[in-house]
Amino acid sequence: MQEEMNERKVAVTADDKISGINITLLTTFFIAITAIVFLFILFISNSVLRRFDAVEDAISKFIICEQSSKAIKDSANFMTERARLFVVNGDPAYAAAYLEEKNVTRRRMRAFDDLRTVCSVNDLAYQRLQIAIEQSESLINIEMYAIRLGYEAMKSRITDMPEEIRQMEIRSADQKLTPEEMEDAAINMLFGEGYLIYKTRVNENCNLTVTSIEDEIQRDLRINSANLGSYLQRLRFLFFVLLIITALIFFAIAYFVLHPLKNFLNSIKKDEKLNVIGSTEFKYLAKTYNQIYEVKAKNEKKLIIKAEYDALTGILNRRAFDDICRNSAEEKQPIVLLLIDMDNFKYINDTYGHAGGDTALKELARILKSTFRKSDYVARIGGDEFAAVLPDYKALTGDIVVQKIASVNEQLANMKDGIKPVSVSVGAAFSPTGYSEELYKKADKALYKTKEQGKRGCHFYEEGVD
Repeated sequence: MQEEMNERKVAVTADDKISGINITLLTTFFIAITAIVFLFILFISNSVLRRFDAVEDAISKFIICEQSSKAIKDSANFMTERARLFVVNGDPAYAAAYLEEKNVTRRRMRAFDDLRTVCSVNDLAYQRLQIAIEQSESLINIEMYAIRLGYEAMKSRITDMPEEIRQMEIRSADQKLTPEEMEDAAINMLFGEGYLIYKTRVNENCNLTVTSIEDEIQRDLRINSANLGSYLQRLRFLFFVLLIITALIFFAIAYFVLHPLKNFLNSIKKDEKLNVIGSTEFKYLAKTYNQIYEVKAKNEKKLIIKAEYDALTGILNRRAFDDICRNSAEEKQPIVLLLIDMDNFKYINDTYGHAGGDTALKELARILKSTFRKSDYVARIGGDEFAAVLPDYKALTGDIVVQKIASVNEQLANMKDGIKPVSVSVGAAFSPTGYSEELYKKADKALYKTKEQGKRGCHFYEEGVD
């Protein structure tokens, strides 16, 4: 209750006579200015994006139109080549390839479908390609009829005629021709001047499609480039303003926040009071912390001693020992665990009274603490029961531990106040992976063995030896 009253008193007095820059108000000001600049940037950026989107749409349209026109030309050329090869060589495979392109692959119609996704019926590019498609249909009619005449001329050699070809009727004038004349007529159809004129017109319309799209893109670029230049100049100015604001924000944060925080952290690490610097919030924090620090420092030593140290012997208590074991298990470091039991403690209590027993316990704690390393942990875990955790020990160093216990017993034999006999029995066990309940059981078995063999000594647990 008294500590709570002290904290309330600290919170009130720390608010007195605090002056300086309020980082909350300063941050609000910077946020408002930055938000306004960002709104302008957002507005201009949207305008720039709209211009770029228009250009991007035009470029995409150009790419699709170019690919569509190329697909139409490639398909027309492929079909022409297969039709010509059939009427010249008479190989049905060429006719089959022609029909597959016409009915299955259908590159011409697929290209036209792609064009519909980016062009309207009023676009010049769309109209040009539509004309090219119509002209290519005329070419197909000529090519199909030539293939029909080829099959008819070669029916003595080719009996398997595709159904689509078979259904085409032969003109009455051509029915009177001999097979040789039909073959010549088919060849003349595909290599004659009229056919070549159709082919040229298809290619010209495909080329005109690409040219019209190029003209459209150039027109869009001229329209948008002037606006983009103006927008980019405004964006450059706003970014410069934003850069200045950002620099001011960083300066304010560094001076009023980061510098005090770094100073506070260093002071906290050194367990010192805080310097009253920075914004008004940090000054308030520093003053409050310093007054709490003064209250805390007075009680800290008492709390630590009560929480972790044995009141009689001054060494670690059972609670601290359990924490050390738990940390060892988590870190999985190699350790040696010693269970230390004072021999004949009941006899000492009965002979010299509780005061004598307390003296023996305190003397044992002092000797253990002075015998082992500073990095070792010595604790009283029960009435006359002690333990030690020796980090970074290996099983091969067991002789050193035995020698230390022998030294402890020698010192206990010469204990002051004439309290005799005083000695310890120790059980030890090694673990390469930290503390565990199994390790405790092993050390306890080793202690039992020491007791069986006359006490006053130390034994290490040996695997397989009960």
